[in-house]
Amino acid sequence: MKLLFLFGGIPPYMHALLNKLAQKGAAVTAVIPAGRDSILGKGVKVTDGSGACYRIVESHTKKSGIGKEVFPQLPTVIAQEQPDILIAGWPWFLQYFTQQQLRTTLRRQSVQFVIREIPFQMPPYGKARSYFRLHPAYDEEMKTVSRGTLFYLRQWIMMRIRRYCYAHADGALAYASSGKELMPGYGIAHEKVFVTGNSGDTEALLREKELLRDESPVLPKNDRRIIHIGRLVKWKRVDLLLDAFAQVSSRYPDAELVVVGDGPERERLRLQAEKLKVAEKVRFTGALHEPREVGALLLVSSLYVLAGMGGLSINDAMAYGLPVICSVCDGTERDLVTHGVNGFFFRENDADDLAEKIATLLDDPDRRKRMGEASREVIAHRINLETVADRYMDAFTRILA
Repeated sequence: MKLLFLFGGIPPYMHALLNKLAQKGAAVTAVIPAGRDSILGKGVKVTDGSGACYRIVESHTKKSGIGKEVFPQLPTVIAQEQPDILIAGWPWFLQYFTQQQLRTTLRRQSVQFVIREIPFQMPPYGKARSYFRLHPAYDEEMKTVSRGTLFYLRQWIMMRIRRYCYAHADGALAYASSGKELMPGYGIAHEKVFVTGNSGDTEALLREKELLRDESPVLPKNDRRIIHIGRLVKWKRVDLLLDAFAQVSSRYPDAELVVVGDGPERERLRLQAEKLKVAEKVRFTGALHEPREVGALLLVSSLYVLAGMGGLSINDAMAYGLPVICSVCDGTERDLVTHGVNGFFFRENDADDLAEKIATLLDDPDRRKRMGEASREVIAHRINLETVADRYMDAFTRILA
């Protein structure tokens, strides 16, 4: 089985997945922009290819007529690589619509065309206006982008382009179960949609977890230590977490907050912590990417909170047996967190409700422990690197059949 993936850059979690697919017998090639110029979010770490069990092909990109990046030489790459399946995420799968040569090459070489999406901020087909009224779209700076005639005109056009691509796809991979409901509306048969889930390198995390148990903890013991992991951009809503923590801190003077990550909001958040008079209880660690560094802090924490957008940090926290409090993230949270079982959902953008949910768990160490165990079970048996890779392989086998 020969797989050709298209990426704007390869983040660590996808690097781990591609390696796992290769270990399961797939011949994997990843096409990325020449020069490793990632078009991912600000500050998103990408792999340099070290330790890859798969091939990396660099290819130049350009803007297509619809304003999205494409690989103009992709048909040539396909002719050279001879894959069985082409797997393209957003926005790369739109090249199927914009480039006739790509469609011809796929058809002539009998290459299966597969779309891979979260899906995130993807409205039901034909319902953009009603969807974005209820779920406004923001960029990383928390600026509302879902307003105005021009926005809805672009949505109308993009919906139809997306539908063209889905209608011609041989399969679709969804990170979250919501994709199974949304994607068929775009013209692909329900049985061609496969929910894979999404996972970081849980194997590396759990290996480090066992090693760290035998080492001295990186921070003193504190049963009321809260942790957040993620880039410090506005839509992560660490500002909301600080507001909630200030309320919690007045009730629990020994509570602490560890913020793992870096980004353009770091100084503003530090000043906010000072203004709220909780600076001495908030620890900003900066960016940490190594499983050992992140794991050492998760191991000495009691509760994980994600106040805004994100996803994979939830998996990491659950692997370390932490209950999770979150709101609307990237869609994967609904497959990971069950309200009242291994965590809580709080009302979106509501600091008071978030503070209440945090206090509920800080009040009850036995409940925290039970929820943490439930989190660990989800990662151990349902959503981890191995099970996600197996779902990919099963999907590819069915698509080729």
